[in-house]
Amino acid sequence: MSTGPQDRPGHRRYYGWVIVWVTVLSAIASAVVINPTIGVFVKPMAEDFGWNRSVIAGAVAIGTVGGGGVALIVGPVIDRFGAKWVLFTAFLIVGGLFVAWSGVTTLWQFYAVIIIARLLLQGVINLTNQTVLAKWFVRLRGRALAYGNLGQRLGQGVVPVMTQLIIGGAGWRWAAASLGIFAWGLTLIPVLLWMRRQPEDMGLRPDGDAPERESPASTDDTRQRPRTGEVHFTLREALRTRTFYILLAVLCITSFVNTGINFNFIPYMSDQGLSQSEIAVVLLVWSLIGIPAALAAGLLVERISAQVVLAGFQLGMIVGTLFLIYLNNTTTGMAFAVVQGVSFGGSLLAQQVILADYYGSRHLGAIRGAVLPWQMATNAIGPLAATLVFDTQGSYAIIFWAYVAMQGVVFLALLAAPKPRHHTTAEAIDS
Repeated sequence: MSTGPQDRPGHRRYYGWVIVWVTVLSAIASAVVINPTIGVFVKPMAEDFGWNRSVIAGAVAIGTVGGGGVALIVGPVIDRFGAKWVLFTAFLIVGGLFVAWSGVTTLWQFYAVIIIARLLLQGVINLTNQTVLAKWFVRLRGRALAYGNLGQRLGQGVVPVMTQLIIGGAGWRWAAASLGIFAWGLTLIPVLLWMRRQPEDMGLRPDGDAPERESPASTDDTRQRPRTGEVHFTLREALRTRTFYILLAVLCITSFVNTGINFNFIPYMSDQGLSQSEIAVVLLVWSLIGIPAALAAGLLVERISAQVVLAGFQLGMIVGTLFLIYLNNTTTGMAFAVVQGVSFGGSLLAQQVILADYYGSRHLGAIRGAVLPWQMATNAIGPLAATLVFDTQGSYAIIFWAYVAMQGVVFLALLAAPKPRHHTTAEAIDS
């Protein structure tokens, strides 16, 4: 592919936008394994087998923790070899697991399916989707990730509702098999044909920029930094910054809260007296309203700090959780859907951008891989903690109020997380 005028910044012919749409399909397909989708299976499987909610959540927890460990290996592999075969293999296995889920008869079979599927979601699929786009875009990273998030938001809204409809009409076994075939059909061919590692492999530059002509007077330090101004930290350098550990805590607490809510809010709304059709409407609004929120967040993080954007959406998450606590009819359900949907969609986008903006994209797979084990541990504990509270107390009240307190801590922590300075930047300023 040539790099002439047709590849000017943001032009539609830049191959990075093909990567965006492959990522959209991947994100939609990944929704078969997310918490709201698995949450739809909670009640029908509990009725068939007599399992309580914490037993079902336990499989999700184990698989999520395992995904964090896998990410330590997969992150550097993506940096070096690219995402094509990693992503293709992950979806090939996930589809097969869901087809196998349709035939489970024992708890250990269910655990095997969900543990491996969640491991692949968190340790391979999500890591790949977030890392690849950051390598193809720098100046336009916010909007590229926002477009990529279209798939995630569509998947979160459509796939659980589709699953609920299939369960209502044909049972949970048919629903599980259908999700596996759906994941195969949406991803295998596009990933195999069009996924690429990074723009440099095709003779391109991030954002579709024209090739940069190096000045004869360029110094070693200036050659290390591209025209876009992106500074690249290695994993070792990132680990030496105070901000890394603040962001790690922010991402971990946020994962604990969000996954706890997302896994449980469908059965919770049913407990609060909402009908299946009302829950479906709330779920659709919650998911789809996140699309414009994510697009807006993508534009905002290109203009102002991702730190400020993330902190603002965090305040919205607190309000949304309060609506959930007092949810007892469709009106409060819709209020929750709007506030939480906007805040969750925008927050998720800002979370994906902030590590790349703070530490660069060259070693992003390794850096995300170092974050994910801790983030996935809290991601796993979130649903399990909420279901254990429900199973022992008969109510989610205690854990929901704990979520509000934790979200307040996250907001304060974000205010104390300035963008770190790389040593080459500091030397340039001092010289």
